[in-house]
Amino acid sequence: KMKGKDARLTDYAKDTWEALVQERRIDLLKDKSGHLVPAPYVTRFDGLERQIPNVCLKVPTGGGKTLLGVAAVERLQTDLFSQQTGMVLWVVPSDAIYKQTWKQLANREHPYRQMLERASGGRVKMLEKNDAFTKRDTDENLCVMLLMLQSSARQSKETLRMFRDSGRFTTFFPIEDDTTANEALLSSIVDEGHKAYSETARETLCGFNPKFILELSATPNANGKHHSNVLVNVSGQALKDEQMIKLPINLINEDKSDWKHTLSLAHAKLAELEQDAGQLQNETGRYIRPIMLIRVERTGKDQRDSAFVHAEDAREYLMDKLGVNENEIRLKTSDKDELGDDDLLSEMCPVKYIITKDALREGWDCPFAYVLTVLSKMTAKTAIT
Repeated sequence: KMKGKDARLTDYAKDTWEALVQERRIDLLKDKSGHLVPAPYVTRFDGLERQIPNVCLKVPTGGGKTLLGVAAVERLQTDLFSQQTGMVLWVVPSDAIYKQTWKQLANREHPYRQMLERASGGRVKMLEKNDAFTKRDTDENLCVMLLMLQSSARQSKETLRMFRDSGRFTTFFPIEDDTTANEALLSSIVDEGHKAYSETARETLCGFNPKFILELSATPNANGKHHSNVLVNVSGQALKDEQMIKLPINLINEDKSDWKHTLSLAHAKLAELEQDAGQLQNETGRYIRPIMLIRVERTGKDQRDSAFVHAEDAREYLMDKLGVNENEIRLKTSDKDELGDDDLLSEMCPVKYIITKDALREGWDCPFAYVLTVLSKMTAKTAIT
């Protein structure tokens, strides 16, 4: 009924969500009083004030989020967009996951890449943020650009670089002397351009003017704030029932002793597992080198303080008190990556201890990591999850 600039498309995604709520296919949320209430739909808008359908699949760590991501691209391309070409922006939260995902999607023999090939009819073009591409590329291929969230947030001159005007993308716009075409483009885009970006990461993504946003997370709606439309909620128990969690998970809480005692116990446990792994190799020929991940409170060069467990404290204790060789220890922090391109699964790799704070938090594939030693105080529910 509205006309002109006040006219707005109906929010079909919200209507669909509310229909699913009525059919009791969406999990209820607890309000502040502890009552279960229907989850309200969070509407997102692009730079032209159009609604963006957006849903979240809540899947625990180890639940196969990358697999679900490529499967979702295939379904969206086939069932929603009815096309094999276009542009997918694949956003990851950390450098470790970036490297891992790139390795999988860039390898034509990997099952994840093969699913993308199927979705595109064999025309996948992998891109990183500084790669140039043309309108012809997106018209003729399924372009998948891998991007780290930090490099897309518009908060500083450094991060704004990827948004700068670039002569490499002229094929997406009319030629300069085509006045009619340029006027049509300006009237549809620049008018609302100031609304396209916000300080938050989620609104940054909306600013890319996507046709659909799919979020895959183990911890959406953290800290009691509702900002994701959780369409599917997979529990840890469901993963266990499907035998996706193969190992028994043994938790030992040494809260009444100091961190050195905890690290000593973990060191003894790793030695026990090494013995079992050696026996397994003798019997079956299968090689396993158990690795310990050590989570500390501080990692920065100028952050050593007796009140906090620093990465160098843990390294020194391992070497000086527990007799660990220096070449068996690596630091993996935001500013110091001693792992580099080490192949942790190789028999030639000596690494047995990896010290970190947050660098390897979620989605890091290392089947040899059998012991997690937490030396930092963890009380936040999201961090523990």
